Amino acid sequence: MPSITEFSIKTDRVTVLFIILTILTGIFTFLDYPKQEDPTITIREAVVTTAFPGMSTLRVEDLITRKVEEHIRQIGEVDEIKSDSKTGLSIIHVIVKDSVPDLEPVWQDLRNKMADLASQLPAGTLGPMVNDEFGLTAVATIALWSDGFTMAEMRETARNLRDRLYAVAGVRKVELFGIQDERVYLELKNAKMAQFGISPAVIIDTLKRQNIILPGGGVNVDGQNLTIEPTGNFDSVSEIESVFIPIPNTEKTVPLRDLVNIARGYVDPPESPVFFRGKPAIVLGVSVLDGVNSVEFGKALTYRVKTLEQELPIGYVLEYATYQPDLVVSAVEGAVNNLYQTLVIVLVVVISFLGLRTGLIVGSFVPMAMLMGLIVMSIAGVEFQRMSIAAMIISLGLLVDNGIVVAEDIRTRLDCGQDRFKAAVKAGKMLAVPLLTSSLTTILFFGPVVLMEGSTGEYTMSLGQVLIIVLLSSWFLAMYMTPVVCIWFMKGKTRQEGGDGEEHFDGRVYDFYRSFLNTVLRARLLIVLLMILALGAAGFAFKFVIKEFFPANDRNQFLIYLDLPAGSHVSSTVDAARRLTDWLEDKKKNPEITSTITYVGSGGPRFFLSLAPTDPDPHRAFVLANTETSKQVPGMVKKVNAFGLERIPEARTSAKTMWFGPGETGIVEVRLTGSDRAVLRDKAEVLMAALRAIPGTLNINQDWENKVLTVKVIVDQVRARRTGVTSEEVADSLNAFIDGAYITDYREGDTVIPVVIRAVEEERDNIAQLRNINVYSSKTGKNVPLSQIANFEPRWDPSVIKRFNQERTITVEARHQFLKAAQLFAKLRPAIDGLDMPAGYSWEVGGEIESSKESNQKLAKNLPLCLALVVFLLVWQFNSFRRPAIIMLTIPMSFVGGIIGLLVMGAPFGFMAILGFLSLAGIIINNGIVLIDRIDIEQEAGKDAYEAIVSAALARARPIVMTTITTILGLMPLIVWKDPLFFGMANVIAFGLLVGTVLTLVVVPVLYSLLFRVKVPVKATG
Repeated sequence: MPSITEFSIKTDRVTVLFIILTILTGIFTFLDYPKQEDPTITIREAVVTTAFPGMSTLRVEDLITRKVEEHIRQIGEVDEIKSDSKTGLSIIHVIVKDSVPDLEPVWQDLRNKMADLASQLPAGTLGPMVNDEFGLTAVATIALWSDGFTMAEMRETARNLRDRLYAVAGVRKVELFGIQDERVYLELKNAKMAQFGISPAVIIDTLKRQNIILPGGGVNVDGQNLTIEPTGNFDSVSEIESVFIPIPNTEKTVPLRDLVNIARGYVDPPESPVFFRGKPAIVLGVSVLDGVNSVEFGKALTYRVKTLEQELPIGYVLEYATYQPDLVVSAVEGAVNNLYQTLVIVLVVVISFLGLRTGLIVGSFVPMAMLMGLIVMSIAGVEFQRMSIAAMIISLGLLVDNGIVVAEDIRTRLDCGQDRFKAAVKAGKMLAVPLLTSSLTTILFFGPVVLMEGSTGEYTMSLGQVLIIVLLSSWFLAMYMTPVVCIWFMKGKTRQEGGDGEEHFDGRVYDFYRSFLNTVLRARLLIVLLMILALGAAGFAFKFVIKEFFPANDRNQFLIYLDLPAGSHVSSTVDAARRLTDWLEDKKKNPEITSTITYVGSGGPRFFLSLAPTDPDPHRAFVLANTETSKQVPGMVKKVNAFGLERIPEARTSAKTMWFGPGETGIVEVRLTGSDRAVLRDKAEVLMAALRAIPGTLNINQDWENKVLTVKVIVDQVRARRTGVTSEEVADSLNAFIDGAYITDYREGDTVIPVVIRAVEEERDNIAQLRNINVYSSKTGKNVPLSQIANFEPRWDPSVIKRFNQERTITVEARHQFLKAAQLFAKLRPAIDGLDMPAGYSWEVGGEIESSKESNQKLAKNLPLCLALVVFLLVWQFNSFRRPAIIMLTIPMSFVGGIIGLLVMGAPFGFMAILGFLSLAGIIINNGIVLIDRIDIEQEAGKDAYEAIVSAALARARPIVMTTITTILGLMPLIVWKDPLFFGMANVIAFGLLVGTVLTLVVVPVLYSLLFRVKVPVKATG
């Protein structure tokens, strides 16, 4: 059976056709490839929300949260449960294990269990409601604002826009944020109600009975059915005002307008208002179906938005608050530009080393491998984004090695006078297995990346996938295309021109290397000792390398979190947020800012995959600020934090940059778990005090927040029974007086507006009026002042109780101006060790450190298997244990250069740097395989062991050095421009290769001579 090389040469017309089709298909694939900014991460999280208006925090925890948690824990796929118990509300985040491939059955099981649980919760409970689209990401958020239109008119316009945006192909969901629903408020005049002896219950009952839409039946009139429709439903607010309310124990009535103030307005307090550029707005969050090209979708969406805006009445404005396609284009274009630069660098280096003709032959191999890789990537469904493009940049230096080795071997054979066909076929047959083995061993080092579970694995998976695809493509093309091209275009020396059948290595560089190699082989024990010392020194120096899981993002956006004390009214939050945004939007003070979008009481839509929206809370606001360039972001972050301290002292202002990877970086979290709330708060205060003592620490807080003042109304049951009042009637009166009670609906076209009864503003906002609330007794038909049947007890209650995996857990978190998370935690550790936690209490680290540890463990999970396969491949190829041992021993020593690179360049050691070390190991093994294989070939040709070592080292020196130089220079764009994500990885590979090349060309010959007991001549000449 002919080899790949022999087949390609004999069917050279098919080979030509294959090359042409690969080029054309690759180019069209590249142009049409769906593009993304970052890799897709599966958000394995759902949110279960349960409400019971007015229920205290502790009762919510006991009666709702615990029961919901117990039922959720029955689902075996659930990994973590995080819950918040607040006044009237339970929010539980359900995180599924990374090993679960299909989430839909889990979410269906969750919905079923919550439906079964609903009947077991206290009567009046709303929910549990399951949101299994928590991970849905808006590719664009569109702000609708206006001058001269009411919020009600904007709401109807926004709903119409939402319906029409669904016409854009690829839209999955359009959500509305900032909608303020209308209300018809009936504001009770307490004195008037008491004067007539009318209770809120009488008003509610009267309105409900009149405002109906019910059939009156039908009558057969001469064979035609005549429908009878009784009137009763309200056609206008004035009709509501004119309703006559009966006066108890009399036959008289009084118009409703004499008892209440009737006003049409908006929900009060506002529900999660939104402000764009400081103006009230409604935001439409547009998410897309899986697999949709976000760039092409963005073009279609923009065209649709412009069309819709032109159709709107004058005064309406549609603007993008966030627009992912622009960021995708920026990220992809930047990465592709780096790829182009690397490609040019590789071609220049190859031509410089091999000469124009051979250089072009090898150079043509490089883009062919890239194009073939793109085709396979498209078929395999690998995304085209920042990570996969960077993998292509890294692979350029790796894949060129296969082409160089084959082309060099063919040229050497031609120089020795061999026939072109035989030279190409023999080179292919001789190198096929060593190059495949070296490619497979390199691939196996990326196996843990591809097999890694979890969000970090999903984020980095395409790096391993692309390297595997491109390396296998390069091996195939080295065997299939390169020999044919060499036959067509390569020239070799004839015997008359000096080809004598032997390979010569002459010149100053070769003479120096030969002399140096003879010297180190005579001092081989010293060389081994020096390598061991260097490895120990590198291990010690690693302590001084900065540790960081993932670096900060380079988006021209930053985030601002505004937290007022728990219990603050939403109007206070709006006031603080408006002060901040008014200042940000001031072009004289902040010319860098292009726009801001503010969400009060909620976190808005998820517009960035790794950024989870904050849970709703009236005392919180979230601001996204856009700047002209990404370089302006760090300065603006400092400026905003300073402004918050000075101008918004009542709130905690936290501005931060965005990040790469699956989670926020720089955060130090310590979780304290136990049963007693007081103990947990005390220990948390100790840690917070320790953090405050570390200069430069920012955003220090604990997530249980401050306690809030509540007034407990203690009903005296004896007095209540004497007056005929029940506890339910007390609760109904309080609810109607303070928050307002729903009565009925007012219908206007297809709009349904709730009618709500409540006290007038001056009474409901006056705590002293609480005592004077009249409670209507249905038993006696009389009103009773609340002060006659109840006592009032003020107390401080928790605003929130957080639980982690069904245990009460308080989390202390902070970040530092300059220190990385690991450095800050090291400074905090003595305080943690001194906490003296009681029995039954524990602490654990969270945040970046926990994420990093978990990710490293998941990465290491499959590493032993991959290393075992590497060893197996090496033993299989060489049928030896000593040869693989030599290659494997060079791996840890090659890390010396990687550590030097991190220290010299000030690059942090993080997850991407770990992947850099894996890449480095693969390359070093690759070089070692080719060198040792050549030593064996030289011995088979009749040379003694020493001569074989020297000859093999000289023969492989140029290909190895070329691979090293092309790889290092190919990484220069990532190093010079300090690519925020790949800077550390690039430095590890570049510096590691620099040292690793010396190891391959010096240490491998030394170790080979030692393990095989090669006798070194006293005066070696080579």
